[in-house]
Amino acid sequence: MPTLKHKLAQTQFPRRGFSLLEVAAAAVLVAAITAPSLSVMRDALAKSRELHRQNLLANYAVRILEDQSGLVATNWINESISGDFASDGHPSIRYAGTKSDAVIDGGIVNQLMHIQITVFDDSDDDDTLDSNELRVDYRTKVAKLNSYENEPL
Repeated sequence: MPTLKHKLAQTQFPRRGFSLLEVAAAAVLVAAITAPSLSVMRDALAKSRELHRQNLLANYAVRILEDQSGLVATNWINESISGDFASDGHPSIRYAGTKSDAVIDGGIVNQLMHIQITVFDDSDDDDTLDSNELRVDYRTKVAKLNSYENEPL
């Protein structure tokens, strides 16, 4: 039969550790929180990759647009251009553009050149822009000025 001293010792020193039920409840709680948060993280990473790719396309579009604007200012040639960025390590990113001073394209013959550039992620490598591929369109206009033509190269 337990003595009074033995009963006092049990109440003064509580047991240490967790029961199996408490551990199981904690595991279920952690699993219930972790599964949805991993799904959110996966979606956030996918969106981040897509936004990074769109930003890359926009940077390339601005680069090509600026290059072509400088060329138009010095040589005023109506033409279509295309290419890719394989030299930068992005062979699937391609561009296509037009430079035209035709009124139907938004220019003024021998006065205003309309430049339009489309940069796209050619994910299926078929060299054509498909409706499901990421794309960025930029355009600008360049006026024909005597100061551009007389500028030394």
